[in-house]
Amino acid sequence: MARKTKEDAQKTRDAILDGAEQVFLAKGVAQSTMADIADAAGVSRGAVYGHYPNKIDVCKAMSERMLACQSMHYCSSHHSAMEALVQTGLYYLRLFCQPSSIQTVIAILYFKCERSAENAPLIRHRDLITKLAMHYSLRLLRRAVQNQELPASLDLRLSNHYLHTVFDGTYDMLQDLYPDRPQAALPDCERILRTAVESLRQAPHLQQKTS
Repeated sequence: MARKTKEDAQKTRDAILDGAEQVFLAKGVAQSTMADIADAAGVSRGAVYGHYPNKIDVCKAMSERMLACQSMHYCSSHHSAMEALVQTGLYYLRLFCQPSSIQTVIAILYFKCERSAENAPLIRHRDLITKLAMHYSLRLLRRAVQNQELPASLDLRLSNHYLHTVFDGTYDMLQDLYPDRPQAALPDCERILRTAVESLRQAPHLQQKTS
């Protein structure tokens, strides 16, 4: 009996998070209410409050569920760190442009989560996700220098920011130019990512400053 109760509770939580994705995407976090989430989930408001004290906690649980998804954990097997940088970027672009819960949550966190005092915990959570991505790419850049694929004089911190700026731009291109079929833009996105990574081999303005 206890096992069934746990399974039912998990089904309710999943329904709440599924409903929250629809509501947050349509209305933005600031304009959404717990009643909206309950209606979208097909449960009572009491059921929503029984699992989550407020909509911010619902949104955090929604993003944590996305991060726990196995497909979000990409480990490149490429010996070349430069190629690993490209393939990592392409992997997540493909993932984000597929109609899925992952695509929805990314859109909510980065486009529907308004900066406000109420949303501050979500902004911090979103910033943590960004930092984890920055840390992973920085490790690949360091490996590229160790493998002599990139010059030792490269400013890795600035180069890392440069690559993420390019990645953000390619993601926007997927959404803006091909909103109904973003995968059609992937070949152009790959060309852009490869150009950005290759440009680090000879990038005079991304070298470390010498005093």
